[in-house]
Amino acid sequence: MAGEMFSLSGEPLIRIGLSTNSSSVSITTGDSSLVAYSPDEQLRMLGSNRISVAARAYRPPQVDQFRFEVQGLPTADEANEIAKDIREATEESALVSVDSATNTWKVWIGGVFDSVEDAERFKNAMAEKGFDDLILVSEKKTVLSDEAIALSQQNRTAGKSQVRSLVKATGETGPSVGPAVVDPNLREVIVNGPVETAKYTSLKSVSFGSLNERANPVRLNGKAYRGKIEVFVNAKGSLTVVNVVPLEEYLLGVVPAELGLPHIEAQKAQAIAARTYAVANIGGYGTQGFDMVPTVWSQVYKGVSIETAMGTRAVRETAGQVATYNGKPIMAYFTSTCGGRTENSENIFDHAEPYLRGVECSLEGQRHFDPFMIKTARTPSKLRDDANLELVRLMSILAVNGFSLTTNQITDDWLEDIPTDGEMSNWMNNLASKFGKVFPNVNKDTAKPIELARVLSSFIYTPGAPDTLLSDSDINYQLAFDDAAEIPKERRADIAMLMRDGYFTLHGDLTLKPNRSLSRAKMLRLIRQIYEKKKWMPTLQAGTTKATVDGRLILRNGRTDRQVTIRPDVFLFRKFGDQMYQIKEAALVGGENVRFLTDASGAVWHLEIEPTDLPTVAENMSPFTNWSTTIGAGALQSRLSRYVRGIGTLYDVNVKQKGYSRRAVEIEIIGSNGVKTLKGGKIRSALRLKEQLFVINKRYSGNTVTSYTFTGRGWGHGVGMCQYGAFGMAKMGVKSTDIIRHYYTGAEVTKAY
Repeated sequence: MAGEMFSLSGEPLIRIGLSTNSSSVSITTGDSSLVAYSPDEQLRMLGSNRISVAARAYRPPQVDQFRFEVQGLPTADEANEIAKDIREATEESALVSVDSATNTWKVWIGGVFDSVEDAERFKNAMAEKGFDDLILVSEKKTVLSDEAIALSQQNRTAGKSQVRSLVKATGETGPSVGPAVVDPNLREVIVNGPVETAKYTSLKSVSFGSLNERANPVRLNGKAYRGKIEVFVNAKGSLTVVNVVPLEEYLLGVVPAELGLPHIEAQKAQAIAARTYAVANIGGYGTQGFDMVPTVWSQVYKGVSIETAMGTRAVRETAGQVATYNGKPIMAYFTSTCGGRTENSENIFDHAEPYLRGVECSLEGQRHFDPFMIKTARTPSKLRDDANLELVRLMSILAVNGFSLTTNQITDDWLEDIPTDGEMSNWMNNLASKFGKVFPNVNKDTAKPIELARVLSSFIYTPGAPDTLLSDSDINYQLAFDDAAEIPKERRADIAMLMRDGYFTLHGDLTLKPNRSLSRAKMLRLIRQIYEKKKWMPTLQAGTTKATVDGRLILRNGRTDRQVTIRPDVFLFRKFGDQMYQIKEAALVGGENVRFLTDASGAVWHLEIEPTDLPTVAENMSPFTNWSTTIGAGALQSRLSRYVRGIGTLYDVNVKQKGYSRRAVEIEIIGSNGVKTLKGGKIRSALRLKEQLFVINKRYSGNTVTSYTFTGRGWGHGVGMCQYGAFGMAKMGVKSTDIIRHYYTGAEVTKAY
């Protein structure tokens, strides 16, 4: 929709929560050294390409401090006297105390020194003033670091945040709240590597990267990711591991994982949808310290290992493009296989979005089939007499095998006309060739049964055989029809043997009409009779189609495809009901059973199509277009009881309400405790079905339902872009931006950065 354009100041970083409960992780790289980053600190070159990271209870740092005493004084008076002398002679402090361990007195002289060097200078100065028996005392002191204080304050004011490592610079934690005390439950990140520079602890979140992240990505437990791997302590005391990665590089590991189907426009549509979803969900898991998870709960992300050349190209060619509605990025849901129609969002997710409207998984009307069309220059037959229908197919097969066809459109009138002399000559020559005989002399009378019998007899029988091998009685027996007397004596034996052997037939009125020329229809039936009796009918090749590409027939052949050219004058037939009809054009969407004959060059010249009973929508290449599963009544009750309390004994389940796509959006559950309902996407989860686009067939024992068979289509939630549908549309020539507009009603594709 028109409106304010959506834009970002630049490519955002995306935070992917790879793990939220790790006790330790291994981080490696192919570079010479890992690099570590923490807030408000300079980067650390760890000097190692492998480290392990864990968490432990915080151990505050301790420092050595030094002071001087006069020890072993027997009485308090003596100790006080010495203290007085020191104060007067040196103006240094001198404090008297009892040493309970030795039951003697001691004098603490001067202050506390942080280094041995400072202590030695003080001792020398005291010796010059006559006090050379001072004892050096060393003590350990715990230091309250600024980081520990800042993290303790951060945790006290964290609210719902589950992050328990310092994620802001020390001076950015806000005004102090309460006294500067350290939370005794603090935990710290331990980094441990094979060299000293790779051994340290931190109260902050720590990110690890490579010197050259593009060439040598960082690896988490052996799995490579672009960007950096950030580790911090969470509220459970374990480690949360986050991949912090630029959005475009994140998509390289999403697009092939979500849609690996091999078409660039489909993958570009997936890239736009995935980018949009990421932008719309920044901060989606903010309380846990990241934006998204790498699973179907956000979108599947598998890092470097899943990257492909086509997926990378799709991301690069759509860089920065997002789908928007009224100037804002949409919630770009997508589903694997929508089952022919997508669904309105409120029927699945309980929130209505104007751009998540149910749509057909196909282009409008017949336009959907345009890319799959094969056409012929021939004009289809036009018949009034259904009995002639089979002759059109027969003439096509014979024409491909050398029989003359003198018309571009077969009609009843053409079939009922007498064959031309040229046709008869060609047809008889073809028969002669099949019998291995010389071509006969053909004239205008050859189409008459009397003359035709002479020609056929010369093909089929040894010369003189009919007259020699049949007696008059045999001949009269075979010629027992109404107008047999009209047959000349010299042809009676030929016709009798042809009748006996099934090569000749009568008209429907029990006559031969020996002196009337046969029509083309009669001649074609007679030729078929001979071909079938001799088993000469051509064997058609058979196969199952894939979707037509550029007017070419694509046949499945195991795991490979065979591409066959179709002649522009192909004889084209399609089955309707149980009959084959000649047609002008046909769509091959994939899954049709076909039979065909080819010419000498291998191009298809005769093609018969049996329509598929599979879905014809854009997603029809999905293995999940149709499915069926049977669930026993007890198992179904157990499943439903996890989502609906108090069912009691399950009596029945019915679809109460359907959505735009005919999905079940509310089901009625009838139990011994009454009638319950379940709505939205919970239906699929409760029933544990691939989809909630289904019908229910019930099996009964008496009046009791014993099992439920769910027959359905699709896989996923059914909202937004259908991924297999996007692939199908891409194969039809639809561009990625138009695929987005098709599935997201009213959305536009915007260059956001």
